[in-house]
Amino acid sequence: MRHLFAAALALTALAVGAPAAFAKGGEPPNPHNFVGSPNTEPRLTGETQTFTLKPFTVTCETAKSSKAGLTPAFPSKTLTTVVRFSKCEAEATLFKAEYELKAKVLSPVTFNYHANGYVEFGAGGTVKEGKLEGAGEVEIALSGVFKCTIDIAPAIDPIQAINKPEAEFEIAKFTNKEETITKGKKSVVRKTLGISTELSKLTYELEGELCEALPKTEYLTGSFSGSLVAELKKGSIERS
Repeated sequence: MRHLFAAALALTALAVGAPAAFAKGGEPPNPHNFVGSPNTEPRLTGETQTFTLKPFTVTCETAKSSKAGLTPAFPSKTLTTVVRFSKCEAEATLFKAEYELKAKVLSPVTFNYHANGYVEFGAGGTVKEGKLEGAGEVEIALSGVFKCTIDIAPAIDPIQAINKPEAEFEIAKFTNKEETITKGKKSVVRKTLGISTELSKLTYELEGELCEALPKTEYLTGSFSGSLVAELKKGSIERS
């Protein structure tokens, strides 16, 4: 691990696990909450998800939360999910040649969504008092005509949320959705939650074979974009 990436990783990891003591006082509590049926772990699913990690663009066709025992105590300021990405591939232009590669996100990715619009991101970790702690790098393995690994440091986006955790942000945007389900003579309105995520300034490093021979292997401006729908089995979830 090179010194620049290691330093950035340590700083980002500190930000992700930053305790409430880092926040400046005096801010009124943000009014937003996630609200849902009790004692149920949300299920999140999505289609195209994209990691833009120069010189690679990694696209995954499906995203699905895994059962991780993360049952919110509604109303909640956070919504945490562990997502598995599948059917992934990568494209890149290297040395004036275009490549299409297989890609695999090696471990589930933890997203800790805050109801006021900021996001904590990493592999693994635990949520304590609303903060994601102990998250590791998200690793993406590339294979085909050559092999490389992309290591993405855990992140909090935007970084300003450390000092202003009650402010309004738009890294995650939430859309309440309703569906009317009719059974016989009864109709029930079921609410689901759309989540659109745009992460930027992700710190990452390229490793392995051809990638280590590239002029640049460390970056501070990776990004991720994707949408998920959160739902509760036999229940409703929304953001107030």
